[in-house]
Amino acid sequence: MKKASLLIIISCFLLSCNNNKPSEEKNDTIVINHDTVPDIRTNIKSTPIVTYQEKVKDELNDWNFSVQIFETKQTFHFLMKVKYKEVFGTDTLKIPNFGINPTIEIHQGKEKNSCIVGFFDKKNIFREYKLVAVKDDQLQIKTLKHYGVYNTTKTY
Repeated sequence: MKKASLLIIISCFLLSCNNNKPSEEKNDTIVINHDTVPDIRTNIKSTPIVTYQEKVKDELNDWNFSVQIFETKQTFHFLMKVKYKEVFGTDTLKIPNFGINPTIEIHQGKEKNSCIVGFFDKKNIFREYKLVAVKDDQLQIKTLKHYGVYNTTKTY
């Protein structure tokens, strides 16, 4: 009885080891060398690298809806400052390391007082990342998509 149990345990172990093989690479996989861009910036700009602004319709006040993106010490992290009327907020942007310097851009949203913050990938395609919008007179930030880079190098 003990030998049968031991054989079952060993068989299960061997089967589980065989199931841990890396999956086959897909045709759309891009292998990227991540060491081409340093992780730390040596010169951090104190001014926003990208700004989006819309006037808020108000008879008495000169208010704006605005989004500003600032560099941080980490090359692939950015600080996003948002403002609606006199409400302020911040959020972070973490851009995947595609092996190129990140380029952030802000596009006008579909609704009034909204915009989409995104970045360009290695193929120069704009990738939507976060939606900043005003809904029911409230400032909202919503992550639209999540991005990441993984290593596809096979080691056996």
